Amino acid sequence: MWSLPSLHPPDLSLALAAVVPLASVEFAKATRWQVLLGIHRLSFAQCLRALLAGQLTNSLSPLRAGEAVILGVVAAHGAPGGTVMAAAGALAGVKAIDAICFAAVAVLALGTLALAHPGWSLAGGGLVIALGILLAVVGGRLRTRLEGHALARKLRLVALIDVAETLHDRRAIATVLGTSAVAWLAGLVACMVVLASVGIAPTLHLAARMMVGAYLAALLPAPPARLGVFEAGITVALTSAGVPLQQAVAAAVTMHICQFLELGLLITGSVLVRRWSWSV
Repeated sequence: MWSLPSLHPPDLSLALAAVVPLASVEFAKATRWQVLLGIHRLSFAQCLRALLAGQLTNSLSPLRAGEAVILGVVAAHGAPGGTVMAAAGALAGVKAIDAICFAAVAVLALGTLALAHPGWSLAGGGLVIALGILLAVVGGRLRTRLEGHALARKLRLVALIDVAETLHDRRAIATVLGTSAVAWLAGLVACMVVLASVGIAPTLHLAARMMVGAYLAALLPAPPARLGVFEAGITVALTSAGVPLQQAVAAAVTMHICQFLELGLLITGSVLVRRWSWSV
């Protein structure tokens, strides 16, 4: 008869420390997205609120509707049409970058086996980046044609060229690459801290496996808060590397709790800052 393993109690102070790198991930992503918006740029606080709203939606909803919520928040903050289209283009850009970063982490976790089945996400990421570079190169000539087309003007397609033209700015490129690196490295650090908190030797290999398991679990249908599915993804990733089941489950549960704590603290802080700005 099957029974749940008794959880290995984590080192609470060490586990709570994982909230810091997890929050750094969100700060880095908000900065990256803000830069990619180009001339349609929103404030850092607005970008962070939009991303948090999307993450909260993805966490609580069985369907991944977070991207639609992000664009809805942008529509409430920015100019009609153009900002939303720019945000959609920037969102596609960051998803493409993250697909490539995920492939790199998967190689850390699985070695060359990860390259044997690169999947559509990596190919799609490369295609989006290639299209962005193409738009940056021919955007000047294409802009005139789009502005002269009634449907293109209505859809604000010129905003996509505005996003692509940020690639002409070396500082913008450096910021996007730097914040992408910070986001993924901070995620690995958070995994290593959680592993250490439950008594597992925090190696880069296990941290990468933990991250890959969490990301793959996010693609599966799940109940609200992704309870069970998130833990199963990480547990399978760790136990397949030789980690005892008890510690693997403890690491998965601890990471999930830390993620909710980090999200709650950031949302609360964002709401308080917004109320304070209104009262000034």
